Amino acid sequence: MNYYLLIPLVIIFLMFIPIHLEVRFGFNFQNFSGAVGIFLFKFKILHRLIWIKNKKIIARSENKVQTQEIEFNGKEVIFLETLTDQIKGKTKLRKMSVYYNFGLDDAFATCYFCGIINFFLTIFFAKIKSQTPTATLELNDTISYNRFILQTNFIMHISISLFDIVYSLLCSVILTRKKEKLKDKKLAKSQSNL
Repeated sequence: MNYYLLIPLVIIFLMFIPIHLEVRFGFNFQNFSGAVGIFLFKFKILHRLIWIKNKKIIARSENKVQTQEIEFNGKEVIFLETLTDQIKGKTKLRKMSVYYNFGLDDAFATCYFCGIINFFLTIFFAKIKSQTPTATLELNDTISYNRFILQTNFIMHISISLFDIVYSLLCSVILTRKKEKLKDKKLAKSQSNL
């Protein structure tokens, strides 16, 4: 028996085994800053600190001084939107936790708005639970009665196969280039009409 035939079999097997990822997103609405992280089996794959200033997203890795500015209508954002659309149907949500800290420096108004936030988050969780009944959903709220604060964190545990990741990346690159070409054609057409 030829054991070299087992190598392609193992590679094919690894391509279709689901990978468990943890996606973390935290944001502070007071100073428009936050952090994004992606972890594979508790190992950090990506971690960026982000700020939103003047219609731009400023991203910086944790231990580097170098920053990257991304415009809201830039090709990076178009690529992320396309990648999200491609991956959305291929992932399976295992667990989602929502944490938020909310305060308006007024006890009555804080309680009132926290009730409204919890109401809408419960509707959002019910919609998710109807689509993926095996997902675990958590809501943790902290109410700050005596100060003004709005912070939120999302932690999602998802599973996706390596094949779906590679396929989604390739499709996203192709679709992003097509969208950029259409955008350039529209811009050239509008400038020629002037």
